[in-house]
Amino acid sequence: MKATRSLPPRSALVLAACALLVLAFAPAQYFGRQQDDVLCVIGARALAMGRYCVLTDPACPPMTMINPAWPALLVPLTWVTESAGPFQAASALLLALLPAALWAWLRRRTDETTALLATALFASSPLVLSQSGVVMTETPFTLALLAMLMAAESGRALPAGCAAAALLLTRTAGVAALPALAAAFSKKRDRRGLVVAFLPPLAAFGAWSAWSWSRIGTVDKFNMFSLTYGSNPLAKLADVSMHNARYYLSEWGGCFTPPAFADGPLAVVIGAALSVAALRGAYLGLRQKRDDPAVWALAGSAAMLGIWGWQYERYLIPLLPLMLWALAAGLGGAAKPVLGALLVLQLGAQTLPRLGRPGPWDEPELAKTYAWLAARPGPNLLSSAEPVRDGWLTGLPSRPLPLIDRDEDFAAALKRARVSLILRVEGQDYGLREDATATPRERLERAYRLLENPKFFRKVYEEPAERATIYEPR
Repeated sequence: MKATRSLPPRSALVLAACALLVLAFAPAQYFGRQQDDVLCVIGARALAMGRYCVLTDPACPPMTMINPAWPALLVPLTWVTESAGPFQAASALLLALLPAALWAWLRRRTDETTALLATALFASSPLVLSQSGVVMTETPFTLALLAMLMAAESGRALPAGCAAAALLLTRTAGVAALPALAAAFSKKRDRRGLVVAFLPPLAAFGAWSAWSWSRIGTVDKFNMFSLTYGSNPLAKLADVSMHNARYYLSEWGGCFTPPAFADGPLAVVIGAALSVAALRGAYLGLRQKRDDPAVWALAGSAAMLGIWGWQYERYLIPLLPLMLWALAAGLGGAAKPVLGALLVLQLGAQTLPRLGRPGPWDEPELAKTYAWLAARPGPNLLSSAEPVRDGWLTGLPSRPLPLIDRDEDFAAALKRARVSLILRVEGQDYGLREDATATPRERLERAYRLLENPKFFRKVYEEPAERATIYEPR
């Protein structure tokens, strides 16, 4: 491991450029596009009120779907503002710090030039820049992961354990990185370090899981596996893994092609070539040090992405630092020229052409429909498939479409909930590999069919360009 060095002027210049590039893309998406960003802000507001529930739903159901660490960090902002802008600004500033944290970790493992090239690749990646100013968990999660790795590599059990606890309380996906802790401390003759390292994450996640179980009878993220695989997971596992591999190879490789080729075979080929080099780097790292925490964190996280039923490009962001390190290690003496060439390709094909130009997610896809709902005489309670986002952007209280066992109970459930408006949107993307047959899609299509029954529902608005329709219960 390299000794810690002072900050050279060249490095300061590159890191400043990386931070400014991140800030130049903020906000990369309108607030609410991913729904979870709204949930994070709502969670912060709820925590400031001494509870943790979905405030936009009149029933205020427990917020078991969003781990509380990131909302807790946002609580101070709720004391001074109700606007989304400051939350977006804080998220952009935090993401702008991430390249410096990555560089600090990389320079312990490689030379300064390679560390800077990998850091610049990370900061200029369209995967990263698409989340600039977005109030999501990827940034704090990646910072916690790097902190855990640096502490584990230094043999500091308690700081590593505290960082792991922060990791799990930010996203349950942190479970996949825990092999790094086991690798770093399990080979010590004194097992005290292993116990000290695992106590904080086990205690933190145990408390969160117990709270979640007490409210909904399960742990939300684990329960989501059944939505993908149903009662026969082995039948779908190979198919999900294969398509996940293609998707993420394409997402990584597409960073280095023009947008027109980013989803095609060329992107897959580039992503596969980079992944082979990264696998070689991980293998070499494991040969040199079998308990290397970075290798085990990468292996665990990659395995999780391989079987997780949801596909989003932002899932790659926490893995990207590990992948870039492994790529550099696998390239060996060719690391500098190859990373430099990749940086030029990424800047030329993806990053610079988008700089300063309107993005595809600057405005809500349902802008006209939301405007109609917001102008509707109230009071109204909205029900939809994405109720938190739709409710926030219309200013209406909202709740999800009811899940029922019998078709005849659907209208009655909406009536009991006092729902006055139902939003139907065709073609919504849930990020599911087997979207057409997955449980969420089946439930949604069933509800949409029931809305077409004129005995119980009346169409009051339609916006064909947005594929949106609004119904009222009769």
